[in-house]
Amino acid sequence: MGTMVTRYRIEDEVGRVLTEDGFFSYDSDDALEFRSEAAAIEEASSFTGTSVETFQRYSAVPDLITTRIFSIERSAA
Repeated sequence: MGTMVTRYRIEDEVGRVLTEDGFFSYDSDDALEFRSEAAAIEEASSFTGTSVETFQRYSAVPDLITTRIFSIERSAA
């Protein structure tokens, strides 16, 4: 069982995505994914003429589970 999760990627002015290797590619499957919009914005500031784009993809492990476990651990402390 899985769910859709929101991710962020950095795109340049012609629609290429930033890859893990630090290069831009037209293949969106190679995109470096960020779970946090703030982290993506920080990384994008290193590249002139880029923007942070939001997209959704299928994930077997939803982010909500991690967030919920963290919240339960914090309230138990």
